[in-house]
Amino acid sequence: MTSDYHAHHAIQLGLALTGTCQFRTRRDADWIHYSGALIPPNFEHTFQAPGDLVANLFCDPESTVGRMIAGRLNARTITPLDADTTGGLAAELKHAFLTGADTNTLMAAAKRCFTLLIDGASFATPTDPRIERAVAEIHRRINEPLTLGEIAGIVNLSEGRFRHLFVSETGLHFRAYVLWARLNKALQLGFAGSSWTEAAHAANFSDAAHLTRTCQRMFGFAPTHAQRGQIEMQTSSVM
Repeated sequence: MTSDYHAHHAIQLGLALTGTCQFRTRRDADWIHYSGALIPPNFEHTFQAPGDLVANLFCDPESTVGRMIAGRLNARTITPLDADTTGGLAAELKHAFLTGADTNTLMAAAKRCFTLLIDGASFATPTDPRIERAVAEIHRRINEPLTLGEIAGIVNLSEGRFRHLFVSETGLHFRAYVLWARLNKALQLGFAGSSWTEAAHAANFSDAAHLTRTCQRMFGFAPTHAQRGQIEMQTSSVM
């Protein structure tokens, strides 16, 4: 599967478990083959892996892990990982997938990819605790209507100050972040067995079509097109 051009909030870690993963950043460019690659947040790209087994793992940039990974990122383009690094990161995940491990085991192996990636990285400046609390509240109430003013009040900030601080800490405006969080919740429910209509409503999308359009724009594919064989794993806010 070749994805549509898309951009999402997460840092993306692409790992070729067999062959290579292929990315390009312009429609008129050739595909570039990588054993592994880091894609910065909000960066338009497309990917494919014809005939190969690839893991695309995601981490929110405002998480502790995301802030530590940022030191390795080129914010303007894709950062390649060499074959030895990729092999070390992907070994456990590849074994788990090829031996038919369950979803929880695969997710644990995916999270350890990030743990290995940040090994030796310098400590990251922590996210402002008020924004951490705001993000937690967003996720807690993801199936409800949310307003910036409500969340600003919960963390004891004026709307203007909260709006500025939220963008500074997360890289997204409040409404865009809420939509991103809702998409991830819907995908988790859908991949866990809920119908896409049920998943859409549980994450406060108007309907499955709205969910599909949002997924297409942010991840480059419709949720119904994601196959287990592609190991499209969502591991946002892993730490």
